[in-house]
Amino acid sequence: MQGRPLVAVGALVKLGDKVLLVKRAHAPNMGLWAIPGGKVEHGESLTHAVVRELEEETGLKVKVGELLCVVESLSEGYHYVILDFWAEPVGGQLRSASDAKEVAFFSIDEALKLDSTKTTGELLRRLKAGERTPIFISALGG
Repeated sequence: MQGRPLVAVGALVKLGDKVLLVKRAHAPNMGLWAIPGGKVEHGESLTHAVVRELEEETGLKVKVGELLCVVESLSEGYHYVILDFWAEPVGGQLRSASDAKEVAFFSIDEALKLDSTKTTGELLRRLKAGERTPIFISALGG
């Protein structure tokens, strides 16, 4: 994919001491666990994009919280600038759909043992270490 970087959003949904991850069904990062999310559509606010993407991928309705992380990623021919937010579930029924092959809640320690995307693993490690948010992650050139 050529052209400008794509703007995307995601959310780390927290339920008690667990966080929600999805196993990606398509490229980029097919088969890896990641934070649910996707591209922002033209004219759509960041918050609306988070709510829409989370419901599409996980079946959950969420309340979007503070900015958690800014990720710049260049992988498999895709160049994304991703704004990840904290979110909490406020309704819906957990299920895998859209780009998610599986969805599940994990403790951070459990999530760190999963085969996850490079940036998801880095975010979880830095959260566990108590790093102040928002966290900035750059995964350019490899």
